[in-house]
Amino acid sequence: MRSFSISIIIAAAVLLFLTPAACAAEDQTGNSGAVMQVVTAIPIPAPTPATISFPAGNYTKLEINPAYTQFALKPGESKDMTITVRNRDSKTVTLTPKITLQPYNIPYELDPSWITVTPASADVPAGESIKFIMKVSAPSDASRGPYNANLVFTDEEYPSAYPTPYPNYIHQMNFNVNVIVPPVIQISPQYISDQVEAGKEYRYTAEIKNTGASSVQLAPKISSDSFISYGPYGVTEPGLTADSFQLIAPSSIPPGSTGTLEIIMKVPTTATGYSNGYIDLGIDDPSLMQGEGRVSLNFNIWKQPTASYVKQFTLDAAEPVSIELTSGYSGYSAPIATSTIREPSFETTITGPDGIVTARPVQKIIRGSVNLDGDPVVSPSSEEATYHEASVQYTVIYTVEGKPGVWQLSVTPKNTQNFEYKITLGNMNTGIPSLNLFSSP
Repeated sequence: MRSFSISIIIAAAVLLFLTPAACAAEDQTGNSGAVMQVVTAIPIPAPTPATISFPAGNYTKLEINPAYTQFALKPGESKDMTITVRNRDSKTVTLTPKITLQPYNIPYELDPSWITVTPASADVPAGESIKFIMKVSAPSDASRGPYNANLVFTDEEYPSAYPTPYPNYIHQMNFNVNVIVPPVIQISPQYISDQVEAGKEYRYTAEIKNTGASSVQLAPKISSDSFISYGPYGVTEPGLTADSFQLIAPSSIPPGSTGTLEIIMKVPTTATGYSNGYIDLGIDDPSLMQGEGRVSLNFNIWKQPTASYVKQFTLDAAEPVSIELTSGYSGYSAPIATSTIREPSFETTITGPDGIVTARPVQKIIRGSVNLDGDPVVSPSSEEATYHEASVQYTVIYTVEGKPGVWQLSVTPKNTQNFEYKITLGNMNTGIPSLNLFSSP
């Protein structure tokens, strides 16, 4: 099949070139009963190579050591670095160091005045080397962050077939100046994440500690566009907006003091899905980088089902029945603030062949895990580690005396979005197999 297709293509090409000749021959014989259209092939010009002149590779041969370095400075500090440049060329080279900024480094754009290099210029004979002293001085008001730049020794550039937005120098040393400023403001917690129910109100608090020498002004707010909600088909209308929150905080925090931000959230009755955002505290602190000075928010909004979950099972003989209901885990594995952990519960109805059976819990089990909030990054305001209940799970066990027939278990879970159930038929000590099923509303 493939060779046949190729033959057709070749035949069509031959006909294309023979058609003008055939038409001409037909006209000469006067055999013009049929009208033929002459097709003239349009010649395609052959591509010509671009006339780009590249240097013949006769770059100055310099060895720069180190080729990369970094500085860690506090505002007002200075540090020196020695850079050795060796001339491995056959001629004397004039070096004139200059600072060039790396592109796309906003807002952390280094001011060249921070840098001094001595000597300012030098002639280096072939085979010889020279040492430059590079001094970096961070101003006392320098903002915290990473600043990247280059120390260029010659104007020679790498060739490029296309225009470039900035020069690509051959003889340069890359360096980074990391300005270290301990944050004046310490926020704990920095994250609030919770599972909330539509139509209810929730309260949270965050501590804001001022470790500086002057008062810090607060102006907390939530932008209406700071929340993005995701559904099964992508971005949806946010379930929470700025109108869903009330923020209560002091207007300022004196030096060495701690203020409390109170967050009151009213979840709309129609809200669903996930809502993510943050509270901008409005703090003017140069030690805070982008994305800091805020309390991140993450909420999973759900609605309580109106109907109960129903499970039927059958007893073939009169025997004890044990029903175990276990909630999903509440809480989070990291020290993230939530509202007061709401204890899960179950509204349970057990119906037998003769109707509803009165069943009372015979056992309740609370299972949880605890870790320490000792991470200074997550909880910087804590002077020592504290205990954090990362998760908690509740189990309730019912027992009834069963009789043959069809039985029904109806469960309405409260304060949990998933649960497990276990139905054991017969005496648990007799080794009779149990019916262990899992489900969620």
